[in-house]
Amino acid sequence: EWKRQIWKVCGTIEFKSRKGIEIMCFNFRIIDIADGNQIIDRNLKTPYSALTPLQMVEYIEMDVQLAIMDMMERKAKEETGRKRLVSVRNQIYKIACFCGLV
Repeated sequence: EWKRQIWKVCGTIEFKSRKGIEIMCFNFRIIDIADGNQIIDRNLKTPYSALTPLQMVEYIEMDVQLAIMDMMERKAKEETGRKRLVSVRNQIYKIACFCGLV
């Protein structure tokens, strides 16, 4: 059970195929392009069985980095939402003071 929790945090997924076999996958694919750069496509899934040991290490490192980036993005969105709420409250308070309600 704890392995599934760790995998969910890191972004790997598991699903059942038609034969009832559980297949572990990364929820992204690293694509090499002609000029030597790599692109991360989050729309494609990469099964563990399709990777060499060296690629598996690369995918695990990238999975951790993507999880960290997602966490930072989520925190930034929460922070901007909080700042927006505080700003609205301040404006309502200023209007109430101006009208003499407070």
